[in-house]
Amino acid sequence: MRRLAFGEESEFERYLGIVVAVAVLDGYQPREELVGVTRTSVGAQVLRFAQRDGSTVVAFTFRHDGAVPLEDLTAQHELLRRQLGSMAWEVPAMLEQLPTARSFYLDRASQIRMPSWSRGRVVLLGDAAACASLLAGQGSALAMIEAYLLAHELIASPDDIGSALAAYQRRLMPFVRAKQEAATRMGIAFAPRSRTELLLRNTAIRAARVPWLADLAIGSTLRDAIDLPPTHLPPMGG
Repeated sequence: MRRLAFGEESEFERYLGIVVAVAVLDGYQPREELVGVTRTSVGAQVLRFAQRDGSTVVAFTFRHDGAVPLEDLTAQHELLRRQLGSMAWEVPAMLEQLPTARSFYLDRASQIRMPSWSRGRVVLLGDAAACASLLAGQGSALAMIEAYLLAHELIASPDDIGSALAAYQRRLMPFVRAKQEAATRMGIAFAPRSRTELLLRNTAIRAARVPWLADLAIGSTLRDAIDLPPTHLPPMGG
C-alpha cells in the first residue's frame, strides 16, 4: 500500500549499518533451557536462546557497509561466514549448522522516514509510517499509540478528513522522530563500533543489576511522558 500511494521503499528507508539474522537450530549444544546467552565483540553480537521443544534460536547482529542480499539464501549464509567466521566462542559451530536450520531470516536494520504519513485519504501508521527498527523495539506500542490518536482525530473532525490526518501527524511526528533518533544510538548495544563502545556497553549491562542505576540509564527510553486524549466513541449499537 505504501508503495502504491507514496513510492518505492528505497525513497524512505534509512539503513542503520547493522544486519540482523535469526536462525532456529535443532539439536544445538550446549543449551540451557529458557536462558539467553550472548557473546559480543567489536562490530558484532551473537545470542542463543534454548527453547522447550529442543530447538535453539540464534540471533546475529553485525555492522556491514556493503550490499545485503535479501533474496539469495546461499549469499546470506556466505555473508555471515565472511563477517563472523573469525569470531570465537560458539560462533563457528553455529555457522556450520546454518544449512540445516529449521528457519532462517536476514535483513537490514533500517528505519522508515517519511515527510508525510498521508496522501489524500490514504494514511499510514505503525512500521509502515515510521519504523524505528529492531534496535529500538517498541514497534507494537508505537503502532497502538498511533492508531489510537488517528482514531481520536478522525472522530474529532469527521467532516474534514484532511485536517484530521494533518493533526494526527502534527501531534505524533516529533514523538516518533525522537524514538527514531534514540534508536540510532542503540547500535552500541547490538554491535559496538570500538573497544571503547564495547567497554561502555558491558559496564552499562553490569550496572543494570542495580535498580536505580538501571532506571537512570534506560528508564527514559522505556517510559514515555505522552498524554493520550480521551476518545469518545459512539455507543455500541447506537
